[in-house]
Amino acid sequence: MTRRPIERVLLAVIGLCFAIGCIAHALDFWSFGWAPYNFGPPVLNAFWNSLVALDAAVIVLLLLGWRRSALGLGLAIMLCDVAANSYAWSGLGLREFAPALVAQSGFLGLLLGSLGFLWPPRVARPPR
Repeated sequence: MTRRPIERVLLAVIGLCFAIGCIAHALDFWSFGWAPYNFGPPVLNAFWNSLVALDAAVIVLLLLGWRRSALGLGLAIMLCDVAANSYAWSGLGLREFAPALVAQSGFLGLLLGSLGFLWPPRVARPPR
């Protein structure tokens, strides 16, 4: 359970950022069909396609109060997303990825920096 106002603010920002990502990828599906990222290799295309469900999963986990799971999944998603988009930008020469890559890198920094505040401590269980 959230106790401090800073926790509520950070969790809201994290949830909002994943909602923006989910909506952006869903709009790509809506506008360009089920293979909107055919300019990239199949592995990257599959990853970018999966972000609709993965981003939504983080939001659902946050709403359910499963903070550890939400933060762990969110961190894994953002590490992979920044790596994939860095490759698209530098390896594939897709220069239009630069603004999104800067924003995603900043969000990854926020996520990493906030883990110390947000990661709930383990609750000791009585021995049997």
